Amino acid sequence: MKTIFSFILLCLSAAIPAFGAIESLYFVGGFNNWDISHPEIAIANANGVFESKIDFSKNTSFKMSTMNPDGLWTRFDESTLYPSSNVKENEWISIQVLEKSPNITAPSSRTYTVKVDLDNMRMMFSTNDADDHPWSCTLPVMFITTEGKKPITSKEEYLQATYYLDPMGVEGVEAIGSIDEPALMQIRGRGNYTWWGFEKKPYRIKLDKKTELLGMKKNKHFALLAHADDSAAGLRNAAGFAASESLGMPWTPATSPLEVVLNGDYIGLYWLTETIRVDKDRVDVVEQIDGSVEDVDGGWLVEIDNYDSDPHITVKDSSGQQIWFTYKSPEILSREQESYLQTEMQSIQDALASGNETEAEKLVDSDVLARYFMVNQIMLDMESFHGSCYLNRQRGTDEKWKFGPVWDFGNAFAPKRADKPRFIFDHPDFSQTWIGEFYALPSFVETVKAIWKTFLAKGPDEIKQTIETKAEQIAAAAVSDGRRWPAYSHADVAKESARLLSWLEGSIEWLKIQWGNNDVETTESNDLSIEIDKNSIIIKSASETSIPISSLDGTMRIVTVHPGINTIQLPAGIYFCASHKILIH
Repeated sequence: MKTIFSFILLCLSAAIPAFGAIESLYFVGGFNNWDISHPEIAIANANGVFESKIDFSKNTSFKMSTMNPDGLWTRFDESTLYPSSNVKENEWISIQVLEKSPNITAPSSRTYTVKVDLDNMRMMFSTNDADDHPWSCTLPVMFITTEGKKPITSKEEYLQATYYLDPMGVEGVEAIGSIDEPALMQIRGRGNYTWWGFEKKPYRIKLDKKTELLGMKKNKHFALLAHADDSAAGLRNAAGFAASESLGMPWTPATSPLEVVLNGDYIGLYWLTETIRVDKDRVDVVEQIDGSVEDVDGGWLVEIDNYDSDPHITVKDSSGQQIWFTYKSPEILSREQESYLQTEMQSIQDALASGNETEAEKLVDSDVLARYFMVNQIMLDMESFHGSCYLNRQRGTDEKWKFGPVWDFGNAFAPKRADKPRFIFDHPDFSQTWIGEFYALPSFVETVKAIWKTFLAKGPDEIKQTIETKAEQIAAAAVSDGRRWPAYSHADVAKESARLLSWLEGSIEWLKIQWGNNDVETTESNDLSIEIDKNSIIIKSASETSIPISSLDGTMRIVTVHPGINTIQLPAGIYFCASHKILIH
């Protein structure tokens, strides 16, 4: 038995190449234009493993050999090395010696550290070094490949594609698919200005089957929002959605950050977001049949739109301006459905134009509208009742139109107006459909103020916490995104989130003047104290921070206080500063 075993070992040792004297390994491929005279050379490290960082973004095909080519392909091919199984990222795979082997194909079009262990005849395409890839490794990454790697150029036509989701070690995120067994999907462009106005594009995706992505409820339909138009590091939507949840809107889209690689190209930081559609877990209304002539009273999903190219009906407001109502569900209207929708929207307009409070509240759910209005007022979104403004209605003769869900906060807290809040319908930058007329109804204002009192207990802190949490979550990815899209870079997330928090605090302080302040008035907090000295406010602060100071006429300024004692002189009057009411004589 011992003799047989020794014979087997002798045979095996004879079959394994002796690479002990090899000092260098040579790579030639599309990455160096197949230039045999200038190969990529790898030298063994202290552990005897050859390593070479190679950028495969231009071409993934290559060969590797233990022989210096010296400008001759025939010599190079004498000792080529080739994987004996499918290649994968970050996994050792066995290799074999072949003469004139086929080309090796890297796992994807990106940079890898190619590691070759000749002692154990194996290789690895490593992505573990931070410089090996453009993404941050701090967020999940979705890898999408369109069929034939076709570019996405249409907002109407889906392209067939595959995808897989790598959690990148993020706790609580499950992997979907893999590089070897990706899942099926379709993808197309989405948006209006965000689609044609920016090189970094938003997308709509439709999965082959309902899937839980990033912990969201199972569905096929999601959006990948680029937020290239958001100078606050893409945090405006997250803040607006947090306000919607705090104010108890019937449904708020879930959103979560991730990074995206499309056809081998890192396209940056995105926000996976639930799309607005009729669904039991989203806009929960009965779905009408397209072109139906029965049950036309619901359910409905409609958008107050600012583009007349979408299928819509129109109503003139009190100033004679056209309001476009784009119907989302059903998508194709029968004559009966179109007549019903036209009559309903005109009836709301007529009730508001005449100031008929009773009739307006029969048609529109004033409680939901109050919450929807408050979200957009807190966010100072002057575009809120102008576009991307949704309404829905459940089936039933006694049902009312409900505003929502919230969607686009890309125009919220515009810097030119964020430091001086006003009602969004007061000299708006965009036309604000109906909300000014509703706010003229006393019962609606009472509803707003009652909800506001409840909101003040926890709402502001919940929004603040969301901003802080999301800012920390995306900090590293925003740096990677900034390298990819320098024109839209908001890499300093800490700075942008602090500015957003300052605007938020200023907006809430101003609304406390308008709708009431339930805070317990005190002149001290853990790291801030406020005193009055003649015509000055003395602020003692433990750290540098920004504080809004408002007067009764709504004028506001944001002041930066430094650690220590800060003296701020003001004219006589009543002011609100960091939740404190202050009288200057």
